[in-house]
Amino acid sequence: MKAAPTLSHWGGLISMDMEDLAKRYTNEYSKFVKVNGYNIHYQDRGQGNTIILMHGIFSSLQTWDAWKDELSKTHRVIALDMPGFGLTGGPPKLDDFDEEHAPATFEKFVNKLNLRSVSLAGNSLGGYIAARYAAQNPGRVDMLILLDPFGYPQDTPWILSLGTFPPVAFVGNYIQPAWMVALNVSWIYGDSSRVREEDYMHYVHMNLRPGAKPQYVITLKMIEARVPLELADKWMADIPKARLIVYPTAGHIPMEELPEQTTRDALLFLRGDLHLTWK
Repeated sequence: MKAAPTLSHWGGLISMDMEDLAKRYTNEYSKFVKVNGYNIHYQDRGQGNTIILMHGIFSSLQTWDAWKDELSKTHRVIALDMPGFGLTGGPPKLDDFDEEHAPATFEKFVNKLNLRSVSLAGNSLGGYIAARYAAQNPGRVDMLILLDPFGYPQDTPWILSLGTFPPVAFVGNYIQPAWMVALNVSWIYGDSSRVREEDYMHYVHMNLRPGAKPQYVITLKMIEARVPLELADKWMADIPKARLIVYPTAGHIPMEELPEQTTRDALLFLRGDLHLTWK
C-alpha cells in the first residue's frame, strides 16, 4: 500500500505521472537518448572497460543497484531501462514490440553511444537480448554474464500462462493491482523475506507508468517466462569457455536477492580470474 500514492493507484486503476516517476528514478548519472522511436533512459558512471547491465521483464535499471556501485569502481558501467520498461517505456506502436524489435533497438543503442567493445550482463529477457547481441556481434563483446536468461523452449509457469489467457489479458491491459505486482515479486525470489520495501516500490511504480500495463501483457505473450536450472546444460554446451554458478537459495533475479555474492562473482569473472570455485 505504501508504494501506491492513492487507493486508485493501489487498485491499478490509474497511472502515475511521468514527471513524478522521473524524479524518483533518475539521478546525477541519468541520461536519455533517442533510439528507434524510444527515449531510452540509462545511467553511465565510472571509467575503464565498459559493461552494460540489461534487466529482465517488468523490471528497470534499479535491479542492478548493488552491481553499479561496485563495478563502477573499476569499470565504466552503463545500466539502461530496456526497451519496453522503466522510464524508457514502450515503442510508439505497441504492436512493434517483439523478439526482433527489442534486440534491434538495443544494438542501435550500443551504436548510438559509439561503443565498439563491451561486456554484457543480462538477466531474464535482458539475458536473451545480451546473448543474441553477442552471437551476432562476436568481435564486439569481451565477456558475457547471463543470469537466468530466456532463450530455449520451456514450459511456462501457470501464473504467467494465466496472464496470457484472453479474458485475463484483456483486463490486464487496463487493471493490474499493486498487490498483484508485489505478490509476483515475492514469488520470483527464492526467499521472499529478502525482498526489501524499496524493491516492492520500484516494481509497483514501474507498473504504474503510463502505457506499462498493455506493454506487460504483450511481453508475456512474447516470451517463455521462467528459466529452469536444467536448461543451464544447454547454455554451457553452446557457449565456449562458459562457467556456471548456481545459487541454491536464489530465485529468478539473483542480483537483487544476493547482491553482495553476485557482485563479487561478477567482478572475479570480469577480472579474468578463472581459478574460482564455481558452485
